[in-house]
Amino acid sequence: MKKSALFSALGIGLLSINLAFATPAEAVNQVRTNATQVLNILKEANGSNDAAVRRKAESYALPNFDFQRMTALAVGNPWRTATAAQKQALSKEFQTLLIRTYSGTMLKYKNASVVVKDNPVVNRGGKEVVVRAEVTQPGGKPVVMDFTTYQSGSKYRAYNVAIEGASLVTVYRNQFGETIKNKGIDGLIAELKSKNGGK
Repeated sequence: MKKSALFSALGIGLLSINLAFATPAEAVNQVRTNATQVLNILKEANGSNDAAVRRKAESYALPNFDFQRMTALAVGNPWRTATAAQKQALSKEFQTLLIRTYSGTMLKYKNASVVVKDNPVVNRGGKEVVVRAEVTQPGGKPVVMDFTTYQSGSKYRAYNVAIEGASLVTVYRNQFGETIKNKGIDGLIAELKSKNGGK
């Protein structure tokens, strides 16, 4: 699941979104600021405090993503028939899966550079803004990332990330769909718990 790991590491770690002003221009400026701040956190790692650095970066980034909405999109149509308890469990386990995947890989990107583009795509009368960025590892080629955000009060929250046109939500929807087909919603919850080290 290398692509999922890349999604998680870059999507959650490098470009957290916490937009103070609900305008496209401010959205871009805030993404740019947040990218710099998270990269600075990652560069604090020196081998002896990697876990602490990961936790600090996670704490900074996590509040700015709508994990329930991401889970609903990843689960697809079966989400509508899930009970409230199942939805809560799915959201919790999916968030944990992303965090754990991210935690194990994010430090690989501490030397990356990020260029946030100034021409976001604005949809739904400004309520949804897609911010594009390029993430480049030293000696590597730029990786194009699109962050789909929606207006929530005075800020935007991210609910999908695409890398080179491949959507995180779509990647997981394909995986989840097969599990739900064979084992049902509870089977998916159990599978996610198992991957997360739970019982």
